[in-house]
Amino acid sequence: MKKHFTLFLIILLISCSKKNTIEKSLETKSDEYWCYYTNCDSYFTYFKFKDDHLSYRYSKNGNGKFTDKPEDPFMPEVPEKWSVSEDSILTWRNFSYDIVSFNEKAIILAYPTKKKPYLNYIFLIKEKESDHKKYPNDYNEKRLYNPEKYKPNK
Repeated sequence: MKKHFTLFLIILLISCSKKNTIEKSLETKSDEYWCYYTNCDSYFTYFKFKDDHLSYRYSKNGNGKFTDKPEDPFMPEVPEKWSVSEDSILTWRNFSYDIVSFNEKAIILAYPTKKKPYLNYIFLIKEKESDHKKYPNDYNEKRLYNPEKYKPNK
């Protein structure tokens, strides 16, 4: 009987400690960062989500290198707790976001607002240190770089 109980306890502990797939997708490797975009504004703001369930804020310096030094030295950045529930709700930075879609390279979060359309979105796009983005609107303005791709078919 003790063997069955011990086996049951081990299985229970293993199954409870597994991370869900969204948590696994959020966690970043040492050379990866999540670039933070909204449908209203784009900034050079980046985050790392670590397996200790803390997120760390980064920016790029003038040389395009990632740094965790705050822009305002009198306002130090504090790691923020994050968690993902089984029903796809990300709790992060004292707010809850609906996870609309996710994969290893992009996550779309939705949150309510008081103004129309009563819903806003945050886009987290994974970048590596070796990616060379010129400025925050690179994703939004890719048409400017490749206009030939957007010509209508005749």
